[in-house]
Amino acid sequence: MKNRLLKKLMFPMFLLLGSVIYAQSVSGTVSDKEGLPIPGVNVLVKGTTTGTVTDFDGKFEINANNGDVLVFSFVGYQTQEISYTGQASVNVSLEDDTAVLDEVVVVGYGTKKKSLVTGAISSIDSKRIGTSSNQRIEQVLQGRTSGVTVSSSSGSPGSGAQIRIRGAGSSGNSEPLYIVDGMKTSSIADIAPSDIANIEILKDAASAAIYGTEGANGVVIITTKSGRSGDLRVSFNTQLGTQFVNTGMELMNASQFVQYMNEAGIGTVTDNGYNTNWIDETFTSAPLQRYDVNVSGGSDKLTYYVSASHLNQDGIVGKKNSNFKRTTVRANLKGKINDFIEVGGNATYSFSDRNGIQENSDTRGVIQNALIIDPLTPVTYPDGQVPQDVIDRANDNNVPLLTDSSGRVYGYPSFSTGEVINPVAYANDINRTNFDTDQFLASVYLKLKLSEGLNFTSRFGFDKGETDTRTTINPYFVSSEAANTAYTGSQSVVETRRWLWENFMTYEKTFGEHNLKVLAGYSSEDRDVYTNISRSGSVAIDDFTGWDFNLPGFNAQVNNIDPFFDNLVSLYGRISYDFAGKYLFEASLRSDTSDKFPSANKTGVFPAFSGGWVISNEDFWNSDSKINYLKLRGSWGQNGSKANLAGNSDKTFITTIINGLNIDYLGNTGAQITGYANTNLVWETSEQLDLAIDLRAFNNRLSFTADYYKKTTRDAIVNNGSLITPGSAGFVSNEFNAGTIENKGFEFELGYGDTTEGGLRYNISANLSTLKNKVTEILFVPEGASLIGAGAPQNADGVTRFTEGLPSWYFYGFKTDGIDPATGEIIKVDTNEDGTITDADKTMIGSPHPDVLFGGNINLGYKAWDFNLQFQGSIGNDIYSTYHQPSRPITNKPIQFYENRWQQPGDNASFPGAANVIDSYDTDLVVEDGSYMRIKQIQFGYTFPNELLDKAKIRNLRVYVSLDDYFTFTKYNGLDPEIGNFNFNSQGVDRGFYPTAAKALFGLSLDF
Repeated sequence: MKNRLLKKLMFPMFLLLGSVIYAQSVSGTVSDKEGLPIPGVNVLVKGTTTGTVTDFDGKFEINANNGDVLVFSFVGYQTQEISYTGQASVNVSLEDDTAVLDEVVVVGYGTKKKSLVTGAISSIDSKRIGTSSNQRIEQVLQGRTSGVTVSSSSGSPGSGAQIRIRGAGSSGNSEPLYIVDGMKTSSIADIAPSDIANIEILKDAASAAIYGTEGANGVVIITTKSGRSGDLRVSFNTQLGTQFVNTGMELMNASQFVQYMNEAGIGTVTDNGYNTNWIDETFTSAPLQRYDVNVSGGSDKLTYYVSASHLNQDGIVGKKNSNFKRTTVRANLKGKINDFIEVGGNATYSFSDRNGIQENSDTRGVIQNALIIDPLTPVTYPDGQVPQDVIDRANDNNVPLLTDSSGRVYGYPSFSTGEVINPVAYANDINRTNFDTDQFLASVYLKLKLSEGLNFTSRFGFDKGETDTRTTINPYFVSSEAANTAYTGSQSVVETRRWLWENFMTYEKTFGEHNLKVLAGYSSEDRDVYTNISRSGSVAIDDFTGWDFNLPGFNAQVNNIDPFFDNLVSLYGRISYDFAGKYLFEASLRSDTSDKFPSANKTGVFPAFSGGWVISNEDFWNSDSKINYLKLRGSWGQNGSKANLAGNSDKTFITTIINGLNIDYLGNTGAQITGYANTNLVWETSEQLDLAIDLRAFNNRLSFTADYYKKTTRDAIVNNGSLITPGSAGFVSNEFNAGTIENKGFEFELGYGDTTEGGLRYNISANLSTLKNKVTEILFVPEGASLIGAGAPQNADGVTRFTEGLPSWYFYGFKTDGIDPATGEIIKVDTNEDGTITDADKTMIGSPHPDVLFGGNINLGYKAWDFNLQFQGSIGNDIYSTYHQPSRPITNKPIQFYENRWQQPGDNASFPGAANVIDSYDTDLVVEDGSYMRIKQIQFGYTFPNELLDKAKIRNLRVYVSLDDYFTFTKYNGLDPEIGNFNFNSQGVDRGFYPTAAKALFGLSLDF
């Protein structure tokens, strides 16, 4: 028995020993057809896990046995297999892969060869994502594709960005639909960029129509990474860096401020010896660190990808008080049970902790206060020099003095009055808001191969998020308008759940040169929002023992929220046909039934058609042409949107309780309408025409795409019924259809890449798009009237408006015709020519919509070194500065108000005299050109040679340094021209915008 066992063990041992003895070291060089070396080529012994990668000179070395097959593969080249016959060296020449045109892109409910795409789809692959040092997915998209605008809602860490695909197509929410691994999600903020394999952006209606009611604003499809069969692979990436404000904005200094105020007739403002630069004092440097690790691998039956990511980013205002921490874990699994059954699942869980300062406010924002507080106020008082009136204010109101962590008393405004507060105290020690968010997103699928070409897929997804928002305000007393005499706080916990179940079948068949693909599917989903906790209140200073919202002073509030349903049932189908890869046609149809709409209008139907002609595949095309590929394509389609609907638009709700108390009217039980029915509400529908050309030339080194689009959104939905409800009504109407919006323009994408004889690798790409936005129809308002948008202190009529014939939510105010050289007063334009200047003369004074968007990348590589430069910008958009306070005359201002002011009769000035400056706050004098170009990234990297890494069993090691958002070129005099906003009707409104931080980063990428 023992002898038999010994023989069984010895036989495989001899085989193993023999393989080691006869395995030989094989070296060689891999080059292209022109003889230039190709770095990064994968060399694998077929049927094994033995492999290597060519170095930057195209050289490789691998152990192989006589009779083994060596497989050489690299993106952009044809895979080549060579039988090894014992020679000491193997030199290989790879042929260009013309199938680069057959690169697969992700479309709705499937994939498609890029050469056969008839819609407008932009793609960003993992290689381009990998060179980005951005911390959020939205930032990865910025400037990389045409027709896509990404504007930060705030530069505060963790704040989101607004993405617009081919302009704002609605009077309200214009965010695109986000699809992650087939699952809809309301946010992509919690997905780590390092987990993304590729991103597709569906821009035209034909591409997005398969998503029907939610595709009106375009679709962003994100596919995360998956494992590959073979050895276990481990990757680690890290970023360490510092952030700081890099702005050219300049405010008046102390002497300029005193002179300006004296010229305004305010003689009480005198030089007190302080000269505070509040931009320097409010902003500070802040650290940033990010760590990503992933493990992947598997077999032919099961593959896996598991990752974890952690980001910790302090803010350049308030540091830890505007900090963002995010931890994300992900697991992607795919199993092939047999040739007919495949199962898989993707899951990600993230928890984030974001601290935020008060921002986006033209009366109570930290940065707004930094821009208007007088420079004669110190950050803190020197020891023993606290003014007596400051001490008296605290004592008289029984509140403590405002002090920093070292016990120094913060400076109280020396001359500025009203709501103005020391911004450093405001950011660090007065007001804090914390957002704790947990997000879980998962999907599982089953794919059955029913017969040749016929497949069935069932996919179920679940999305759950919970945000706990806590705001705390410490006691202080600066003035009657800026005071809090107790410990005040609030808490709300909001939970969102969504499930989505989709079932669809695909059928593919080739009949000679006829290729057909059919998709048919059904889906249902439900989304619910719960407010689990809502409470606020205050605790007296003497009773305060800590921030505990269970204390008696914090009373739970009864939310008067009408219940609503958000269910969606859909049927959809698509037919794709091509003949010999030359003549392309596709049609899709989707029917959506939503509980958000009135009973008579619950169902919307959205069709789309597209076609293409690949001219370069015609027999008459010269195969020796410098143009390798030429395609003409066009599309038309309709999409819908319900993003601006809460639901129950056809229902009138009445309540007898407000804030937990019965409504009492003269001793009788009263009632109040909380929502008034709109039974006529219909689907917001976007109709889009797209005409385009795709071209590749010079052996596919040059790529070019041009699109013309016209996008018309009809029956645009506004969710703020107060805009059309008279104040005397006593209630607010539900959502309503506002009118029609038109966006049109051109898009261009150009790229060229090659490797020189000297080994320099380069790839240059650029994109440019034009945009013209206009409201062509407006409903439910009198002829010539407007919907009033964002408010601001200087303009009671609103600073943005929605008017027929003009851009959506344009800037509203007085036009000016210079400064009167005799008086220094502003000359306002009498637009209605009635001989007097009244509010009726207010008109359009600017637009937040850019005329041109552009971006580009320059990638260079030589041997172990690489360089990447990315830029983006806009031309033609305006910015309206509303942080000025018309009711507070003793406030600081940007330097141009001082340098270009009128001082004496005869002056030819561009700004009024100091005594008349308040009259400029609702005019085009505070509207500036917001055009800019920003260098988003300058990155230098070095990849260590394989011969140094092989001994440590390291596959790849790259280090880099990067300057992100470091250089900005603009004429805008504010902190940052890249101004988004939190509200759809406030784009380009600068209330004291939290600027995007410049970053200096060190990064490391390590693969085992």
